[in-house]
Amino acid sequence: MNKVIISILCALFLIAGCSNNQDDMNAINNDGYDDVRESAWDFLNDKGWDDRIQENWQSANVTKTIADNSYELLDNDYEGKEVLLVSFEDKENLVLGTSPILMDPNTNKVIGYMPSE
Repeated sequence: MNKVIISILCALFLIAGCSNNQDDMNAINNDGYDDVRESAWDFLNDKGWDDRIQENWQSANVTKTIADNSYELLDNDYEGKEVLLVSFEDKENLVLGTSPILMDPNTNKVIGYMPSE
């Protein structure tokens, strides 16, 4: 009888743990930035800069920032304006990786990136 109860409890813990992971992934996918992430990923592929980042573009971090002279802007009209910054995970979980990509929040077009050494 004790084995049955322990088995049921273990199954419940596994189910609860999996549902939390699914909730986390749903939160990432429901933030409305999938098109931005995909456009940034396509830009990295086109430039050949995707060799050091993980291929799961869906988990890229998207934040808002102000475009300034610390970024390599492809269009200087964005300087001083709020834009989106897309950062991808490094394959080896190092600080190094690829440069974060700046995106226009309305058109999802790449407007710049942070230069790396």
